[in-house]
Amino acid sequence: MKRLLALTLALLPTLATAGQITLILSDKIETSDGKICLYENAVKSEQVKVTASAQCRHTMTFED
Repeated sequence: MKRLLALTLALLPTLATAGQITLILSDKIETSDGKICLYENAVKSEQVKVTASAQCRHTMTFED
């Protein structure tokens, strides 16, 4: 029983982050009404539009 409990507790952090992926800022594109922040890794890429006064975050977590 203790072994099962230990295994369950060991897997909880993995299950809590399942479905999320953290990407690194790869590029910023200036537009007339703001910026487009491009995030990517070897498998996935995402883009986020922000206002001109906002900064692109270095890393961003997305739902997978």
